Amino acid sequence: MLMVTDLFGILRRLELTPTATNILSVMVDKQNPGGVVPLTQQDIAEELQILPSVVSRSMTLLVERGLVLRKGYRYRLHPAIAGYNTELEMQAAMARAAREGVPPILIPDYQKAPPKAGPTRLRVAG
Repeated sequence: MLMVTDLFGILRRLELTPTATNILSVMVDKQNPGGVVPLTQQDIAEELQILPSVVSRSMTLLVERGLVLRKGYRYRLHPAIAGYNTELEMQAAMARAAREGVPPILIPDYQKAPPKAGPTRLRVAG
């Protein structure tokens, strides 16, 4: 599959937990072309042999960062990290995302070190 972004090139900068990284890896591996993930949180929990509540917490982080888009109980990868069968499909998906105003991928913007507590400051990946 073709991908717009080298996801693993920016992964470290996203400061995800190890569990969130594992969940994202499963989602990237199991996605359908275009980024639709045909798995539930329960499926992911079984795949990784972890509790569904752990998946839920990590999924919140992935959604907050904009890597995963949630619609009800369905998930899809952000169009910039989804896989596509052809370059034409990829271009069409990116154009559709621009028209629909898909939120950007956000990465923490720390001046020195991550804060110990409180809300995070996020910026658009670039």
